[in-house]
Amino acid sequence: MKPYQVPVNILIADDHRLITDGISKILGEEKTIGEIYIANNGSEAVDKALTADIDCVIMDINMPVMNGLEAVKRIKQEKPYVKVIAVSMNSDASVVSKMLKAGADGYINKDTGKTELLTALEKVMRGEKYISPEISNNLFLHLNDRSVQSEEGEKPLTPREIEIIRYIADGLTNQEIAQKLFLSVVTVDTHRKNILAKLHLKNSAALVKYAAEHKLL
Repeated sequence: MKPYQVPVNILIADDHRLITDGISKILGEEKTIGEIYIANNGSEAVDKALTADIDCVIMDINMPVMNGLEAVKRIKQEKPYVKVIAVSMNSDASVVSKMLKAGADGYINKDTGKTELLTALEKVMRGEKYISPEISNNLFLHLNDRSVQSEEGEKPLTPREIEIIRYIADGLTNQEIAQKLFLSVVTVDTHRKNILAKLHLKNSAALVKYAAEHKLL
């Protein structure tokens, strides 16, 4: 696996020049960003991701020739260490779920601001998952203490556990979650471990992926 190091080489894949120019300008001002590549469709994104020294792809979903979903799958098959942040105006749970299952490491709104874009980039490059809060809140409307179960016969998640899962999906640390919920860090860590134990998962990234695969997001 390629280690996370700066500068980070970015590939921006979008068929709208206004978007690629805008993101390029934002990232070009950051010292942690190295080379910036542009792709105008999914097929071109795959070609550049596989041939150039790309660390992270900022990927639109709806593109000509090949859509973002298929492009993510192909990139991850060949270079699983390349991070992918999906960018879309579509926050439909099924779309987000498909992108996460395809291997996307992050999912943000297309109208997001500079701060969130850089936050998402930093977190996925650290090996974390990142989902825009607005999208995450929409996804977790599907969760409740009766419907959320790991597998048949296992105990459902409690409302508090669901709340913590929401914050985990938002990319918050134990310390940040503790501050939000007015709990101790130890208590949050215990909740996190209990959730992973119930679902037989190893880490938070696996938790987000599991929730997507089981249509919980």
